[in-house]
Amino acid sequence: MRLALVAVAALPLLAQSGEEILARVDRLRHPWPAFTVELTLQAPGASQRWKVSARENGDARLDGLSPKEKGRSVLLLGDQMWLLLPGSKRPVKVTPQQRMMGPAAGGDVARTRFREDYAVQSLVQEALDGRDCWRLELRARRPSLSARTAVLWVAREGSLPLKAEFHLASGKLARTALFGPPVQAHGQPVLSGMVIEEPSGARAELSFSAWARGGVAPSAFELPGSLR
Repeated sequence: MRLALVAVAALPLLAQSGEEILARVDRLRHPWPAFTVELTLQAPGASQRWKVSARENGDARLDGLSPKEKGRSVLLLGDQMWLLLPGSKRPVKVTPQQRMMGPAAGGDVARTRFREDYAVQSLVQEALDGRDCWRLELRARRPSLSARTAVLWVAREGSLPLKAEFHLASGKLARTALFGPPVQAHGQPVLSGMVIEEPSGARAELSFSAWARGGVAPSAFELPGSLR
Protein backbone atom coordinates (compact mmCIF):
# COMPACT_ATOMS: atom_id res chain seq x y z
CA MET A 1 0.00 0.00 0.00
CA ARG A 2 2.81 2.36 0.88
CA LEU A 3 4.50 1.71 -2.48
CA ALA A 4 1.25 2.44 -4.31
CA LEU A 5 0.89 5.74 -2.47
CA VAL A 6 4.45 6.71 -3.35
CA ALA A 7 3.83 5.90 -7.03
CA VAL A 8 0.61 7.92 -7.13
CA ALA A 9 2.25 10.84 -5.36
CA ALA A 10 5.04 10.85 -7.95
CA LEU A 11 2.70 11.19 -10.92
CA PRO A 12 2.06 14.96 -10.60
CA LEU A 13 5.79 15.57 -10.19
CA LEU A 14 6.53 13.49 -13.30
CA ALA A 15 3.91 15.35 -15.35
CA GLN A 16 5.17 18.71 -14.10
CA SER A 17 8.79 17.85 -14.92
CA GLY A 18 7.79 16.66 -18.40
CA GLU A 19 5.78 19.83 -19.01
CA GLU A 20 8.75 21.94 -17.95
CA ILE A 21 11.05 20.09 -20.33
CA LEU A 22 8.62 20.61 -23.22
CA ALA A 23 8.32 24.31 -22.38
CA ARG A 24 12.11 24.74 -22.53
CA VAL A 25 12.26 22.84 -25.83
CA ASP A 26 9.49 24.98 -27.34
CA ARG A 27 11.27 28.22 -26.38
CA LEU A 28 14.06 27.35 -28.82
CA ARG A 29 11.57 27.51 -31.72
CA HIS A 30 9.31 30.16 -30.14
CA PRO A 31 11.73 32.35 -28.18
CA TRP A 32 9.39 35.35 -27.83
CA PRO A 33 5.59 35.80 -27.77
CA ALA A 34 5.75 37.33 -31.26
CA PHE A 35 8.67 37.09 -33.68
CA THR A 36 9.83 36.70 -37.26
CA VAL A 37 12.46 34.37 -38.67
CA GLU A 38 13.73 33.51 -42.14
CA LEU A 39 13.48 29.86 -43.11
CA THR A 40 15.38 28.00 -45.82
CA LEU A 41 13.79 24.70 -46.81
CA GLN A 42 15.94 22.30 -48.80
CA ALA A 43 15.31 18.90 -50.35
CA PRO A 44 17.31 17.07 -53.05
CA GLY A 45 17.29 19.30 -56.12
CA ALA A 46 15.07 22.03 -54.67
CA SER A 47 15.17 24.97 -52.28
CA GLN A 48 12.67 27.47 -50.89
CA ARG A 49 12.96 30.53 -48.64
CA TRP A 50 10.18 31.87 -46.46
CA LYS A 51 9.68 34.57 -43.86
CA VAL A 52 7.82 33.13 -40.87
CA SER A 53 5.81 35.45 -38.62
CA ALA A 54 4.41 33.99 -35.41
CA ARG A 55 2.33 35.30 -32.54
CA GLU A 56 1.68 34.23 -28.98
CA ASN A 57 -1.38 32.03 -29.61
CA GLY A 58 0.58 29.87 -32.06
CA ASP A 59 -0.83 31.32 -35.28
CA ALA A 60 1.81 31.66 -37.99
CA ARG A 61 2.18 33.23 -41.41
CA LEU A 62 4.68 32.30 -44.10
CA ASP A 63 5.55 34.71 -46.92
CA GLY A 64 7.59 33.48 -49.87
CA LEU A 65 11.04 35.02 -50.35
CA SER A 66 12.54 32.84 -53.10
CA PRO A 67 11.65 33.62 -56.74
CA LYS A 68 9.19 30.76 -57.25
CA GLU A 69 7.43 31.39 -53.92
CA LYS A 70 7.41 35.20 -54.15
CA GLY A 71 3.87 36.50 -53.66
CA ARG A 72 2.67 33.26 -52.03
CA SER A 73 1.63 33.15 -48.39
CA VAL A 74 0.53 30.46 -45.99
CA LEU A 75 -1.64 31.13 -42.94
CA LEU A 76 -1.79 28.66 -40.07
CA LEU A 77 -4.66 29.70 -37.79
CA GLY A 78 -5.24 27.24 -34.97
CA ASP A 79 -5.65 23.83 -36.64
CA GLN A 80 -6.57 25.33 -40.02
CA MET A 81 -4.21 26.22 -42.85
CA TRP A 82 -4.81 28.43 -45.87
CA LEU A 83 -2.83 29.16 -49.05
CA LEU A 84 -2.87 32.70 -50.42
CA LEU A 85 -1.84 32.57 -54.06
CA PRO A 86 -0.81 35.46 -56.36
CA GLY A 87 -3.67 36.80 -58.44
CA SER A 88 -6.32 35.03 -56.35
CA LYS A 89 -8.57 36.88 -53.93
CA ARG A 90 -9.86 33.72 -52.29
CA PRO A 91 -7.59 31.65 -50.02
CA VAL A 92 -7.38 27.89 -50.58
CA LYS A 93 -8.02 25.82 -47.46
CA VAL A 94 -5.69 22.86 -46.93
CA THR A 95 -4.60 20.79 -43.94
CA PRO A 96 -1.44 21.45 -41.87
CA GLN A 97 -0.22 18.10 -43.26
CA GLN A 98 -0.08 19.64 -46.76
CA ARG A 99 3.42 19.03 -48.13
CA MET A 100 5.55 22.06 -48.90
CA MET A 101 8.73 20.23 -49.89
CA GLY A 102 9.61 16.57 -49.55
CA PRO A 103 8.37 15.27 -46.20
CA ALA A 104 8.14 18.79 -44.69
CA ALA A 105 4.50 19.75 -44.16
CA GLY A 106 3.10 23.22 -43.55
CA GLY A 107 2.68 22.55 -39.86
CA ASP A 108 6.33 21.45 -39.56
CA VAL A 109 7.54 24.57 -41.35
CA ALA A 110 5.32 27.09 -39.58
CA ARG A 111 5.56 25.90 -35.98
CA THR A 112 6.52 23.16 -33.56
CA ARG A 113 4.80 23.41 -30.18
CA PHE A 114 5.19 20.18 -28.26
CA ARG A 115 3.63 21.46 -25.05
CA GLU A 116 0.51 22.74 -26.81
CA ASP A 117 0.07 19.68 -29.05
CA TYR A 118 1.07 16.78 -26.79
CA ALA A 119 0.60 15.54 -23.22
CA VAL A 120 3.42 13.73 -21.42
CA GLN A 121 2.66 10.04 -20.86
CA SER A 122 6.02 8.94 -19.49
CA LEU A 123 9.43 10.38 -18.72
CA VAL A 124 12.55 8.24 -18.27
CA GLN A 125 16.31 8.61 -18.54
CA GLU A 126 17.81 7.05 -21.65
CA ALA A 127 21.05 7.49 -23.56
CA LEU A 128 20.93 8.54 -27.22
CA ASP A 129 24.14 8.33 -29.25
CA GLY A 130 26.11 8.37 -26.01
CA ARG A 131 24.37 11.44 -24.56
CA ASP A 132 22.44 11.40 -21.31
CA CYS A 133 18.83 12.21 -22.23
CA TRP A 134 15.27 12.44 -21.08
CA ARG A 135 12.98 10.24 -23.18
CA LEU A 136 9.42 11.57 -23.24
CA GLU A 137 6.51 9.57 -24.60
CA LEU A 138 3.78 11.96 -25.78
CA ARG A 139 0.14 11.66 -26.76
CA ALA A 140 -1.75 14.11 -28.98
CA ARG A 141 -4.08 16.49 -27.17
CA ARG A 142 -6.34 17.03 -30.19
CA PRO A 143 -7.81 14.66 -32.82
CA SER A 144 -6.76 17.04 -35.59
CA LEU A 145 -3.12 16.01 -35.18
CA SER A 146 -2.19 13.26 -37.64
CA ALA A 147 0.65 12.03 -35.41
CA ARG A 148 -1.23 10.54 -32.47
CA THR A 149 1.88 9.76 -30.43
CA ALA A 150 5.46 10.96 -30.37
CA VAL A 151 8.73 10.11 -28.65
CA LEU A 152 11.10 12.98 -27.88
CA TRP A 153 14.72 12.72 -26.73
CA VAL A 154 16.04 15.78 -24.89
CA ALA A 155 19.62 16.11 -23.68
CA ARG A 156 19.57 16.50 -19.91
CA GLU A 157 22.36 19.04 -20.10
CA GLY A 158 20.77 22.24 -21.40
CA SER A 159 17.36 20.66 -22.17
CA LEU A 160 18.26 20.50 -25.85
CA PRO A 161 16.00 18.52 -28.21
CA LEU A 162 17.91 15.93 -30.20
CA LYS A 163 15.38 13.69 -31.92
CA ALA A 164 11.62 13.15 -32.19
CA GLU A 165 9.66 10.29 -33.71
CA PHE A 166 6.04 10.85 -34.75
CA HIS A 167 3.66 7.89 -35.04
CA LEU A 168 0.23 7.44 -36.62
CA ALA A 169 -2.74 5.96 -34.74
CA SER A 170 -1.73 2.52 -36.05
CA GLY A 171 1.65 2.89 -34.36
CA LYS A 172 3.44 3.20 -37.72
CA LEU A 173 6.35 5.64 -37.80
CA ALA A 174 5.31 8.64 -39.89
CA ARG A 175 8.45 10.77 -39.71
CA THR A 176 11.51 11.58 -37.66
CA ALA A 177 12.83 15.03 -36.75
CA LEU A 178 16.50 15.63 -35.93
CA PHE A 179 17.25 18.95 -34.24
CA GLY A 180 20.30 21.10 -34.86
CA PRO A 181 22.27 22.82 -32.09
CA PRO A 182 21.03 26.12 -30.66
CA VAL A 183 22.55 29.47 -31.64
CA GLN A 184 22.22 32.90 -30.05
CA ALA A 185 19.83 35.57 -31.35
CA HIS A 186 19.52 38.82 -29.39
CA GLY A 187 20.81 37.08 -26.28
CA GLN A 188 18.33 34.23 -26.55
CA PRO A 189 19.14 30.62 -27.55
CA VAL A 190 17.20 29.65 -30.67
CA LEU A 191 17.05 26.60 -32.92
CA SER A 192 19.51 26.63 -35.81
CA GLY A 193 17.65 24.05 -37.88
CA MET A 194 16.11 20.62 -38.12
CA VAL A 195 15.95 17.69 -40.51
CA ILE A 196 12.71 15.83 -41.25
CA GLU A 197 12.94 12.27 -42.55
CA GLU A 198 10.41 9.64 -43.59
CA PRO A 199 10.90 5.85 -43.42
CA SER A 200 10.98 5.90 -47.24
CA GLY A 201 14.19 7.93 -47.12
CA ALA A 202 12.62 11.25 -48.18
CA ARG A 203 14.38 14.08 -46.41
CA ALA A 204 14.07 17.85 -45.99
CA GLU A 205 16.31 20.26 -44.12
CA LEU A 206 15.06 23.43 -42.42
CA SER A 207 17.51 26.22 -41.53
CA PHE A 208 16.56 29.28 -39.48
CA SER A 209 18.19 32.72 -39.60
CA ALA A 210 17.50 36.44 -39.08
CA TRP A 211 15.48 35.98 -35.90
CA ALA A 212 13.73 39.19 -34.79
CA ARG A 213 11.55 39.85 -31.77
CA GLY A 214 8.07 41.35 -32.35
CA GLY A 215 7.24 43.02 -35.63
CA VAL A 216 4.09 41.00 -36.31
CA ALA A 217 1.01 43.06 -37.21
CA PRO A 218 -2.40 41.56 -36.26
CA SER A 219 -3.65 42.32 -39.78
CA ALA A 220 -1.14 39.80 -41.18
CA PHE A 221 -3.31 37.01 -39.79
CA GLU A 222 -6.63 38.17 -41.21
CA LEU A 223 -8.34 36.23 -43.98
CA PRO A 224 -10.36 38.07 -46.65
CA GLY A 225 -14.04 38.27 -45.70
CA SER A 226 -15.34 35.80 -43.14
CA LEU A 227 -13.90 32.58 -44.53
CA ARG A 228 -12.50 31.20 -41.32
